[in-house]
Amino acid sequence: MTTIGTEFAMNNVKHKNIRCFFFVISFCLLLTAYFLFSSCGKKGDPTLKSYEKPDPPSGLAAIHRESEIILSWEFPKDKEPSLRGFHIFKSSDGDFKKIAFLDSDKRSYTDTNFQTGSVYKYKVLSRNLKDVTSNDSQVLEVMPAGVPSPPDSLFFSVEYDSLTIRWKISGEGILYNVYKSDKKGIYSLMPANKEPLKETSFRDTFDINKVVYYTVRSLRGGSIRDEGPSSEEINIDPSEFVPSAPAGLQAVPAKERIYLIWKEPPETWIVGYRVYREMDKEGGFKFIGESRTPSFIDKDNPSVKRNYRVTAMGPSKEGPSAEIRNISFVKQR
Repeated sequence: MTTIGTEFAMNNVKHKNIRCFFFVISFCLLLTAYFLFSSCGKKGDPTLKSYEKPDPPSGLAAIHRESEIILSWEFPKDKEPSLRGFHIFKSSDGDFKKIAFLDSDKRSYTDTNFQTGSVYKYKVLSRNLKDVTSNDSQVLEVMPAGVPSPPDSLFFSVEYDSLTIRWKISGEGILYNVYKSDKKGIYSLMPANKEPLKETSFRDTFDINKVVYYTVRSLRGGSIRDEGPSSEEINIDPSEFVPSAPAGLQAVPAKERIYLIWKEPPETWIVGYRVYREMDKEGGFKFIGESRTPSFIDKDNPSVKRNYRVTAMGPSKEGPSAEIRNISFVKQR
């Protein structure tokens, strides 16, 4: 009996140890699950938020230019990282059909599949990284009309700090947009003028240190800009400006000097004048000084006969000269 009791007690202790072992294992598993659940709970908000509808694009607009309808829209740049891109939809018979999908950094689309005089509707939807699409943007209705011919015979004039571009009329009731760029042949969709122009001229600020390019497009008034082809491009490079020759050059000899005076050329961008003197035909004309105003004083001994030339200076280039000859001092008795 003693042996049996001892064995029974030992078995009982063994079972208790086994139960204790399983209890510890179960507790650890529960604890692990708790922390995992808590951790997942912390990430729950952003995960759920990523499934929310993104904002729709705004400011949908269209330009009809030659054989293109150019759509443009707005979308916040700071929300771009959560976006996969934009769906472009078009309708010509009542039902919208997707015609393109663009990356998230795009804000415009060019449609070339249309006919003038027909009505088209467009809308744009944004799509996030979880492939959730936004509500529709506003629906834009477009009826492209025939475009006018481009303006002709462009020319420009400069007056002090302003520049004026002029061109020939393209037709009755035609409006105009002027485009400006600092790169040849590359222009934005936004014209330099705030509203379409009725006049055949445009006045802009002028910077004598910058090269600029201009082109002009004719357009018809309407809900969209029905713009025709661009005009010839005008290149305005102040370094190429060449002024006219000064007029009315006069010399007034005095006791110890000779005064030179002349009329200013018509160009308002002249930066100064250069004066040359010749006293020996074999030596030719030599540069003797500059002046900001239309006058100069030659302080060399005036008793020797001499000739003078005066030129006007543009931003980089020198114009043709005005000349006066055989200037000498006549002593008074």
